[in-house]
Amino acid sequence: MNIQPVNQIQSLLASGKEEVDFKEQSPFKALFQAAMNNIEGTNNLTKKADQMSLDFAVGKIDNIADVMVAQEKASIALQYTVQLRNKLLDAYNEIMRIQI
Repeated sequence: MNIQPVNQIQSLLASGKEEVDFKEQSPFKALFQAAMNNIEGTNNLTKKADQMSLDFAVGKIDNIADVMVAQEKASIALQYTVQLRNKLLDAYNEIMRIQI
């Protein structure tokens, strides 16, 4: 995942701009969009692992190792997505606590 907004914020700070127009591009929006794309990938891995499990149960595939690898990939992707969500919520809450 490539996080571009960090570079943009640093360049704005270096240029000495007093006001930042967040309507142009919101760093949080870009980060949130990347997280949503990650959720779609996690969902696809979970669906694939579930389908492989069903195929194994029915007898369409006989390699248990492939099924286990698919299950583990889906599990790790889900754990990553949950942690990413937690970090995004923490960042959002921290931003909301900032007093202007």
